[in-house]
Amino acid sequence: MSDILIYGAAGYTGRLCAKEFVETGLRPVLGGRQETVRELAARLDLDAAVFDLNDSHEIERQLKGVRLLLNLSGQFVTTQKPLIEACLASGTHYVDLAGEVEDTSSAFAFDEQARRANIMIMPGAGFNVAPSDIAAELAKKRLPDATELVIALATDGGVSRGTLKGMLSHIERPGHRRVGGALVAARPAETELNFQVAGRKFRAVYDPWLGDLFTAGVSTGIGNISTYSVLPGLAVTMMKGRLLWLRNLILNHLLPLFPEGSSARQLRDGRSYVLAIVSNGQTQQRVALMGPEAYRFTVLCLREIARAVLAGKWSPGFQTPALYGRELLDRIEGVKWD
Repeated sequence: MSDILIYGAAGYTGRLCAKEFVETGLRPVLGGRQETVRELAARLDLDAAVFDLNDSHEIERQLKGVRLLLNLSGQFVTTQKPLIEACLASGTHYVDLAGEVEDTSSAFAFDEQARRANIMIMPGAGFNVAPSDIAAELAKKRLPDATELVIALATDGGVSRGTLKGMLSHIERPGHRRVGGALVAARPAETELNFQVAGRKFRAVYDPWLGDLFTAGVSTGIGNISTYSVLPGLAVTMMKGRLLWLRNLILNHLLPLFPEGSSARQLRDGRSYVLAIVSNGQTQQRVALMGPEAYRFTVLCLREIARAVLAGKWSPGFQTPALYGRELLDRIEGVKWD
């Protein structure tokens, strides 16, 4: 049995991750619900594990001897709980790509159990959380008495069907803003932010779902947090509650016509941009970076987190990617600090 099991390996991000791991000397078991995972495993000369999440005993059996589970199977509100519970029973560390408030906060509910089981639970290990969580903690270290944090993200590249489906399904619904340590209701695109990273200027809109609203609250202790993303104009229009008939048309009929994810060129040439600004009301500190294309960045974050866990660098309980600090990002090719 391998040290690593990737669940959701047959999806777009899962395939990218499996290929990267093999190319860099890691030999994961590829897991998922569908038999197609066996085809991918055969092409990469890896073992496969086909199982759904309805039978807790079967999940535990599949995790026997596995040190780290990477959950890349979307809809984490559904997949997270049974997999974490199985990890608690089997003594397996758990990492996923949850990138929204509800999914990162739901993982926190298992903190005490994970400490007792001596395993680590880390949601948000991909682009949507990991680099910004690390940047936010670095900024807080520069200004220890910071009371406000603003995070902004931008990307060049494509979007996977899974990401598009998840975003469109709730694109006009309220999300959150962190105020005084509490999550309060906030509307999507209710405010805008102009910012600059690596010489490029961006205009972002308020993104009330980003997992940083929860994870950065844990990692920095800052009570007031706002999160912004640069999004296409059509998406912004839908966030404001308009053209929802088009959203429904895409979700119900047109989604299969969209590209599965970023093209090879986009993966190679795309870039991502992360900014964290902290303030104490009088002084600001800024940490910014440019990195690889977002899906590529996600895969490389997973690679480095997996390497760290297997090397014994982990802490029990709920952890955010800031646990690994700047060192994690400095090991990723293409990351440049601004």
